[in-house]
Amino acid sequence: MMSAAPKETPGLPLPAAVAAVWGAFVYEGLLAHIPDQKRTQAILDTWGQGCVELVIAATLHLPVLWLQISQKWETSDTSFPGVFEYEVVSPLGCYLADYLLTHDGDLPPTDEVAAEITRLIDAFFGEAPLAATPLSKAS
Repeated sequence: MMSAAPKETPGLPLPAAVAAVWGAFVYEGLLAHIPDQKRTQAILDTWGQGCVELVIAATLHLPVLWLQISQKWETSDTSFPGVFEYEVVSPLGCYLADYLLTHDGDLPPTDEVAAEITRLIDAFFGEAPLAATPLSKAS
């Protein structure tokens, strides 16, 4: 359900070039991270609203990701310890897919996505351990 996506995010707008790259990595985590057609089909079947609609719903969370990482850059003098797209953006897509599969085709509420983004960012910077997110058994 696209209604779980944020309506508006304050601050600097997400640059189009960043949105395009992040959108690709959210897609990878959502539908292409695990080369398993059964999982991909299960995600789309469970969602039941079409692939394009799912990608749109997932990418509507990117402004929250942008806001959180922008705030991190402004308040911290830390360099990136890895590849943000591999370690935060793609896992965010995986989280959305797993949630969808375990919640009857619903995406998580905005506050839960924001909390997951915070967890992923904190783990990326080594500020919190990254607990393994169990993959669904839908495949």
